[in-house]
Amino acid sequence: MTKIAWIGLGLMGKPMSKHMQNAGYEVVGFDIDATAREQSRALGLPVSDTLIAAVKDADVVFTMVPTGSDVKDVLLGPNGVYANAPKGVLAIDCSTIGVDNAHEIHAAARNVGSEFMEAPVSGGTEGARDGNLTFMIGGDKKNADRVTELLQPIGDYIAYVGGDGAGQAAKIVNNLIMGVCVTVNCEATDLANRLGLDLKALYEIVLRSSGNNWAFKLWNPGVGVVPESPASNGYKAGFKTWLLAKDLSLALEVARNAGSNVATAEAAYELLNAHIKDGGKDMDCTSLVLSLAKQGHEAQRKAS
Repeated sequence: MTKIAWIGLGLMGKPMSKHMQNAGYEVVGFDIDATAREQSRALGLPVSDTLIAAVKDADVVFTMVPTGSDVKDVLLGPNGVYANAPKGVLAIDCSTIGVDNAHEIHAAARNVGSEFMEAPVSGGTEGARDGNLTFMIGGDKKNADRVTELLQPIGDYIAYVGGDGAGQAAKIVNNLIMGVCVTVNCEATDLANRLGLDLKALYEIVLRSSGNNWAFKLWNPGVGVVPESPASNGYKAGFKTWLLAKDLSLALEVARNAGSNVATAEAAYELLNAHIKDGGKDMDCTSLVLSLAKQGHEAQRKAS
């Protein structure tokens, strides 16, 4: 039986690791947050209190953590995976960490005789819950079939997109689109409110029209429009504002290096950063609509 260590038991990692356990894998989880560990144990997932204990016998290590720095700490640090897991361990990272960080980790893994594969994920907390995520695999092609097989319990669409850095490149381009969609959905919702439109009626129209997009359908910014959406649950984070801003910053960085004009993504990034400064950092990214409404009210007050 393949032994899996799952590092990162947050909103995504917790249901993903549980799906792996339900598929018959021997899974041990770890998270630096004690609450996340206890919540995972309550679901019936074995959880270690240290990363070293979680990975000591692992054949495969999955990482699902917030940033590239976090992934490098987990994999490359003295108390990390490659220093403490069995030699030759395969680490599969599902986070969004950027192309440069991916290249650095690939090189470090080869230097210690182990393997690293990118498998960034799209589909949100809904996809993690339902086990129908999309994965973009990057790295040595010799590992692609093994990674694809391992991801079957949590992936509805699993694509090998190329060598080192390609998985992260695909994810960054995807999240550039998603980030702009989230932002413009919030702008459109604020405008609709100001025009006195019924948001539920507008939702049904847009779903059948040219403005439809994945984020509008599932993460609609209007309160009460989609019962399961963050907006209808106090903007409780499914995808935090700072994480979306982080993903857009990665897109802007690679775009600059590639000489690509991504002006709409730059505008979205600035709006999200303004919302972060306004207190929305740890709220769901669709809570941007609250800052837009506030800005509009202040502009009207000054004009009058």
